Amino acid sequence: TLLNALAFRSARGVQISPSSVRMLNGHPVDAKEMQARCAYVQQFDLFIGSLTAREHLIFQATVRMPRTMTQKQKIQRVDQVIQDLSLGKCQNTIIGVPGRVKGLSGGERKRLAFASEALTDPPLLICDEPTSGLDSFMAASVVQVLKKLSQRGKTVILTIHQPSSELFELFDKIL
Repeated sequence: TLLNALAFRSARGVQISPSSVRMLNGHPVDAKEMQARCAYVQQFDLFIGSLTAREHLIFQATVRMPRTMTQKQKIQRVDQVIQDLSLGKCQNTIIGVPGRVKGLSGGERKRLAFASEALTDPPLLICDEPTSGLDSFMAASVVQVLKKLSQRGKTVILTIHQPSSELFELFDKIL
């Protein structure tokens, strides 16, 4: 619920005082401004299992990126995000449906969820339990990708339960 409050997402049963103020870089922000600057990666991803990772990102780019961008520019952005999030080896693999249709691994699905949000190049990325359901190796690879994004100037805020000592070492600031 903390992440939902920060991102101006309403949570059932939770009321935020109208007098509360959310600040970004020392300046008050409203819901519209926060939505423009923030991407929110939910704990549970929603994908069309029959698409490949690349097809999914092209679809996302087509519907979410500005109409002023050409399709060529959108494809170039997709290629950049695939590279940034280490999805090159699996870009032509179907996403699949866990337990039904074989496809991407859990870690690849998480990175694809980040990639979907990173397409619009938001300065702030909020991630709700990005390692949930992953084994220790996949969890480490996901956190390393998030660390790489933070080193490139993105602010990454996430919640995580019971991180291993190796994962804990990757975080810059902990609240």
